[in-house]
Amino acid sequence: MPLQDFLLPLENVKFHSESFVRYGAKKYQVLITDKRIILFAQRGHFLRSDDIVSERIDRLHGLEYSERGLMFRMAKISVQGTTRIDIRGPSSELKPMFQAMQSLINSE
Repeated sequence: MPLQDFLLPLENVKFHSESFVRYGAKKYQVLITDKRIILFAQRGHFLRSDDIVSERIDRLHGLEYSERGLMFRMAKISVQGTTRIDIRGPSSELKPMFQAMQSLINSE
C-alpha cells in the first residue's frame, strides 16, 4: 500500500525524510504532517507488509534534540506524547526534521 493511503482527509505533508532513520531496532522513513508524525516502512521481500508508527501533534508535550560525534554527526530526537519515541539518524537529516516538528508544535 502506498503511504498516501494512510493519510487522513485534508492532511497536509510538511516534511518528508530523504533517508531512513532508526526507531528502536528498525529503520523508517519519517513523514510530518500538520496533524501527525508518521514513521513508515515496508517490510518483507516477497510478502510485503506495512509498518506504521503514528503520533498526533496535538498530544505532544515534549521534544528534545541532541547530537554526538566529531566526524560522523549523529543526532537523536525524543518525542514525548502518549508514548516516548526516540528517533536516531544523521544530524543532516534530523536537524531539519526537528525544526519542522518544533514549528508545528509551537503553532498549536
